[in-house]
Amino acid sequence: MHEEEVRGVNLASGLDDELRRHLERGEKLLWAGRPAQGIVFATMDWYYIPFSVVWLGFVLQIFGQRNQVDAVTGLTSVLFVAVGIYMLIGRFIVDWIYRSGVVYGVTDRRAIIVSGLASRSVQSIDFSSLSGLKLEERGDGSGTIAFGDQPPYWYRQQLHAAWGAGAQFFRVPEVRKVYSIVYEAMQRQKRRG
Repeated sequence: MHEEEVRGVNLASGLDDELRRHLERGEKLLWAGRPAQGIVFATMDWYYIPFSVVWLGFVLQIFGQRNQVDAVTGLTSVLFVAVGIYMLIGRFIVDWIYRSGVVYGVTDRRAIIVSGLASRSVQSIDFSSLSGLKLEERGDGSGTIAFGDQPPYWYRQQLHAAWGAGAQFFRVPEVRKVYSIVYEAMQRQKRRG
């Protein structure tokens, strides 16, 4: 497996191969990475999980007390239970699957976010016109880099994990090194422009 070291951050060959097909002529890839994989908990989960448990308990109690169930009541109860299960467990699985198809890249000109499983979507954040950059670091050294003007923190957290509003590199390892690469590339690009 071929690996290239750039400013202390690895470019794994599988990721940089994925990103190189989206590069423009003369553009240099400085870093490639992925968001945190597996099940990820966000701050708002301290509210969503208890709410989901109460929701499911309430729905199961109400629909479980009925002796006679018609088609509409049965369908309604299945729908409410399905929503409760999704809120409690399903959203974590959907988020995990979504993040498994996300690849991040930093070039000398822009940040790139490639996402999607069946069909690929490419989001490009041009450094010359970027208005802001925000770093949120966690205790383990991972963190999130948000590009441009972002909605307030509480609003972003209402959406789950990597699906958050705005352009971001969600929970990448060694986030300070990645932030440094992004910041320096952004400064160089602005001086050129």
